Amino acid sequence: MERWISGGQYAQRLGMRLGAFVVITLAFPFFVYGMIKVTGAGGVSGASGALALVLGIYLKPIIYLGFAYSTLRLSLNRTRTIGVSPLIGLCIPLLVLADLPFGITFGSFWAVGFSLGIMSSLLPASLLAAAIAVTTLSLWRDIEEPMTGRIANIYGIWKTLLFISVGLGFIGILPMVSAWFIGSSGVKLSILLIRSMSYLRAFLLYPYGLLLAFAALSTALILESRRPHNGGGNYKSTQNQAPLFGSRNIKQ
Repeated sequence: MERWISGGQYAQRLGMRLGAFVVITLAFPFFVYGMIKVTGAGGVSGASGALALVLGIYLKPIIYLGFAYSTLRLSLNRTRTIGVSPLIGLCIPLLVLADLPFGITFGSFWAVGFSLGIMSSLLPASLLAAAIAVTTLSLWRDIEEPMTGRIANIYGIWKTLLFISVGLGFIGILPMVSAWFIGSSGVKLSILLIRSMSYLRAFLLYPYGLLLAFAALSTALILESRRPHNGGGNYKSTQNQAPLFGSRNIKQ
């Protein structure tokens, strides 16, 4: 199993997975239309819409979950190569999963969103945060020396915003997930949690303010990592593992 991966390889392989997902998503309506023709549902009143609804609700999530899972090992290998916490790599598929409603409804029959209680188009904020994080991991130079000073401070804030993005993304999909697995009582509990987090969302100007701040810190982190003699320059990794939290070379 390949454990070390360069930034270019990481971006290329994730790009291929994203491209495959986009192609499948764009082809999904044609697949649904083909299934309606093959099964003869078009000749029965209401059957075509019911079949399109079932395929959207049950097949589309499987496709999206497969895409999210495909980013896991690559992201973990990239964080291992850089020398930062594997939790950073874990955040990539988690951010993708946090936009599950968007992944299900995009390219699906309109009744899919209606049946799930999604009445308007969604901004894929978590997917955008994942794209920013992937770009950062792709362009971030590997760590040779202990991260200290400016780059350590930027990394600490960047990591915090990344974890906040994951948390807020999952809170946003709690009502839908709770309806699937817990029922009406779970929906009520998740709605209470969402209301309790509304102040944090307002403070962070979620999603636009948080995304802009995260993108700015990502840019600063990339630039700092590429500066010579700053504790984040070039290196060839000789270490095998990173600690659970933070960089293995960050000095406390």
